[in-house]
Amino acid sequence: MTETPRTSQLVDPSLSLSLQRMPQQFMAYSRDEDWSGVTNPAARRRLQNRLNQRAYRLRRQGRDKRAAQKDSAQSESAGHLHPTPVPTRAKAPAQLDSVTCGLSEVQHLECTFAPPNIHELMAQFERRAMARYAEGSPKTDLLLNLSRLNVLRAAYQNVVAIGMTVEWMCQDSTISIFSLARPQYGEHSIPQSLQPTPLQRTVPHHPWLDIFPIPQMRDNLIRAGKDLDDDELCHDLTAFWDTRRSNATMLVWGTPWDAENWEITEDFARKWRFFLRGCPEILISTNKWRARRGEKPLLWKRVFGN
Repeated sequence: MTETPRTSQLVDPSLSLSLQRMPQQFMAYSRDEDWSGVTNPAARRRLQNRLNQRAYRLRRQGRDKRAAQKDSAQSESAGHLHPTPVPTRAKAPAQLDSVTCGLSEVQHLECTFAPPNIHELMAQFERRAMARYAEGSPKTDLLLNLSRLNVLRAAYQNVVAIGMTVEWMCQDSTISIFSLARPQYGEHSIPQSLQPTPLQRTVPHHPWLDIFPIPQMRDNLIRAGKDLDDDELCHDLTAFWDTRRSNATMLVWGTPWDAENWEITEDFARKWRFFLRGCPEILISTNKWRARRGEKPLLWKRVFGN
């Protein structure tokens, strides 16, 4: 009597498939958090942000734990306790020339709204942009993304000029040094346009709100409080990796702590007009750059009239 082969014997091992979770599913704690197959852009981005934030916190906890263990061992060997850590003061503005290139090499750029492979995306985009520039034929589809990458660079430079690091700015729970430290915290070296306002000193806020070189802009954002969709604003300003056709952004044409080098697009002005109230400097600067390109001026009446 012929023995019936087992099911496992009927399957060619070379044809077997190993079922594994997709990369985006590793941080999902339930099916409701898996964005695979979610077609609504807003819902998809909310889920992606949630998982990115969770992944960042876990990475941060791991680093903090290792750092704490190292500090504890050093403290025991030295026989004393270390003082409470404060953000490391970065380079002074005069030393920032090298920051204008190679931002993709910054090792700790891990903002929660950004994709985990942001460094790789930066490097890829920089290579594409440089190749197009060398060919003398820059593609228009790169210009908007290049503008956002420039804003990201400007944010980093201004954070350094203030005295913080990009890693400090990108942590979810970070509080601005202006809310934590006394006025004498090296503020004499901060560019005048980035000097803190009384509101920045008295209202605890995230340090990324400190990067704009127009004081009233910073105050407008702080006053908005929980009404500010900071993820959306960050996305509009810096998400160079996004392929959405959105013109709502800012442009930076030079030294980022000089307000005259900043420009807003009309779409950005309409979308974020609360952010611009009481800020005639940005309108003047914007129209200066528009005039250089032969474009019509942006009128405040058109922005705030709707």
